[in-house]
Amino acid sequence: MGKSDSVQLLKNLERHAKAKNPIDANLLEKIPYFTNIFPDKKLWSVLVRLAKKDLITHEEGIAYIEHKKYEAGEHLITKGLYDQMIYWVLSGHAHIVGTIKDQPKTIYEAKEGECIGELSVLRSAMRTADVVAGEGGVSVLQIDWSIIEKSSELGKNLYHLITLHLADKLDMAYKRQLKIISNSINVLEQKITGLFERNKQLEKLLLKSKKTEVKAEPQTEQNESLIQAINNIKESLALLESHKGKDKTKVKGKGKGKGKDKSKVKSKVKSKVKSKGKDKGEDKGKNKDKDKDKLDVLGII
Repeated sequence: MGKSDSVQLLKNLERHAKAKNPIDANLLEKIPYFTNIFPDKKLWSVLVRLAKKDLITHEEGIAYIEHKKYEAGEHLITKGLYDQMIYWVLSGHAHIVGTIKDQPKTIYEAKEGECIGELSVLRSAMRTADVVAGEGGVSVLQIDWSIIEKSSELGKNLYHLITLHLADKLDMAYKRQLKIISNSINVLEQKITGLFERNKQLEKLLLKSKKTEVKAEPQTEQNESLIQAINNIKESLALLESHKGKDKTKVKGKGKGKGKDKSKVKSKVKSKVKSKGKDKGEDKGKNKDKDKDKLDVLGII
């Protein structure tokens, strides 16, 4: 905001600065980015004195910006209700409580400098969660967002302020998500490493328990191969036997023919031998007779 804009805004708002119990204007400095958007401190004193009429009590002079303290466990925001309050934590913690499995659970803890409740206000929607003071309580600046109706220039600057806080929240959310993802990846890596180690141990145990089976397997294979080889040999022998039987019948047939030839040869030889023997016998007989005659002549016989 420029100096001239600030002066003009100051003049426009001055007539509404009628709060009965305004807060210390220096507390505004604890809101991040506030000094950047509203650099003129003269305007701060006017902002804290801007007043409204209470819709319930109709009381005049209620400040739009209030400094409030809540005891531990006390509600700042109640789920399901409508209101226009936005809070900045000055000190302490505020717990955003959600419902998980029908049980209340703190889903986020707002710290000093953080803004609370702006989303429901900007959406004009009911509150989606409870916000309670943390242990030790919490100190906050409470701003009624209807303050933007006092001036369009003031509204524009306050929206700018909220936008910067939302950008920070988004950045923080990304960082949280990245941290969660990173932690999840680390946990998964550890679990995977553990599973690999466990798997190795199981494999070793299985190998030990199945040693006999592992040894028996090659023997079974050898036995099967031997049986197959024996069967092959038997088949080969059977084939050889069948071929031999055929050859024998052929050989026997040939043998019979040869036997006849041999008997013929033998008979011929015998006849020749006999005839020769007869001839020889006759010759011998003749010789004997001759010898006899010689002997007779000699007077030996």
